[in-house]
Amino acid sequence: MTRTRTIIARTAIAAGSLALVVIGTAGSASAAPQGPGAGKGAAITQLVTAGTITQAQADAIKAAATAAHDAQKAAHAKAKAAVLSSLVTAGTITQAQADAIAAAPRGQGVRQLVASGAITAAAAQQVHDAMKAAKAADATPRTSVLPSLVANGTITQAQADAITAAKPAKGPRG
Repeated sequence: MTRTRTIIARTAIAAGSLALVVIGTAGSASAAPQGPGAGKGAAITQLVTAGTITQAQADAIKAAATAAHDAQKAAHAKAKAAVLSSLVTAGTITQAQADAIAAAPRGQGVRQLVASGAITAAAAQQVHDAMKAAKAADATPRTSVLPSLVANGTITQAQADAITAAKPAKGPRG
């Protein structure tokens, strides 16, 4: 069971990392507003306008990023379900609590469950610790979809470099 959870967690984190890099590469690059009305997709659009990449290539980048993001979300949900299942099996939480946690909105959802008395703060902490441990168990490095698009001939390495360079610098998180 532990090996299965580890594999699921690693898969989820790998997919998550891939999606974050992909979205970071295509989505963050596209999030660099440039002028009035510019927003998401602006950097990729500028590369199309400049003739660096074609619209078909931009569409392929977006499709790859979306697919990677969807895979990351599915893997994360699967890993979360595995962690919750193991906590139910161990008697740490009940199945009803696991179901409530799974249905809770991301971010403040578990805190709301604690505030409402649906789960205890100690149980919430154990869930948090188990999820954090599952994430830490996976040492898969982040990857990008750009190398695969280069490998399959969709874009050139020079174009991949231009896309990477178009990404805005990441600012401090607040």
